[in-house]
Amino acid sequence: MAAISVIILSHNKPNFIRQAIDSVLNQTFQDWEGWLVDSGVLLNQGFFDDIKDPRLRIAASGEDGTQAQNTLMAGWCFNNWLNSGAVRGELILYLCDDDFFYPGAFETFWNYYIRNNHQPQAMYASQDIGLAGRNGKTKIIGQRLADRPAGTFCQGRKLDCEVDYLQFCHSRKILDEFEKVYGTRRYHSEDKKDAHHADGIFMEQIGALTTIHPINELVSCNRRTPQSINCGIYQETVWDKFSFYLRKFITGNKT
Repeated sequence: MAAISVIILSHNKPNFIRQAIDSVLNQTFQDWEGWLVDSGVLLNQGFFDDIKDPRLRIAASGEDGTQAQNTLMAGWCFNNWLNSGAVRGELILYLCDDDFFYPGAFETFWNYYIRNNHQPQAMYASQDIGLAGRNGKTKIIGQRLADRPAGTFCQGRKLDCEVDYLQFCHSRKILDEFEKVYGTRRYHSEDKKDAHHADGIFMEQIGALTTIHPINELVSCNRRTPQSINCGIYQETVWDKFSFYLRKFITGNKT
């Protein structure tokens, strides 16, 4: 059994999915297993044929092309793989094809988990917010800092619309508690109306069961691309720039 499992979702974004995949393959922490779940477009084109790392398995999502009209496919894919029996890691992470991890992400979460005697059932770490330009380069335009405990279980910070799924890591064990309390194994929302904050709903539900431990280290980049569902939500403003550099000054972060 691997220490960490990561589920990567791919939906026809050839310009970005490679960086997402490479960010997993280049992790400093080696004891992981990954599932690359593709909607079928790139997989059918042989786009991933050169990936040989046995830790990363590639599969078609199984969607039929019409489900997306009424179903939030990210939640549907996450739920299917979590219930497949294939995801065996002690800790679980998620990645979509817009985004990428920094090389020390897995190590950061695992080291915190080990230092605390395997007790934290959920954690979140700090994150850069990036804007992908037409030239393919990513400009950092903000940050989300993991500066205090989160979740209603500990009366901590709100997660929905404040913490991104890519910052979040939870144990496989907490999913058993989720099923017991909420009466379902469809952990992630599949309702289209939740498209802009389905990750927040899931994290809030976990945060009602256990403390979400903060790790104030940068582990990922949540990137806005022309194809991102969130591309129209976050617009860079003078305040964004000011708050970004103010946080860097206060925290001493030179990233």
